[in-house]
Amino acid sequence: MVTDTALELKQTLSTMFRRIEAGEDITHQLLRIDTLAREISPTAPTMLKHYLERRSYTKALAFLEHEMASTT
Repeated sequence: MVTDTALELKQTLSTMFRRIEAGEDITHQLLRIDTLAREISPTAPTMLKHYLERRSYTKALAFLEHEMASTT
C-alpha cells in the first residue's frame, strides 16, 4: 500500500506532530490530512480508514510507519 499519497500522508502527519510539540499552528496540516484521507480511502486498508475517519492520527501514523517498514 505504499503509494505517493500514503507517503505524503505519513509526512504530513509527522509534520503535524512536530508542529504540535513546537506549539505551532497545524491548520494547514489538518486540511491536507483531510484531503489525503479522501484520496487514499478507496484503496486504503480498513484499519487505516478507521483511524483517519476517527481522527486517531497517532494510530494512523503508527500504521503507516509499520506498513512502510514491512515493505522495505
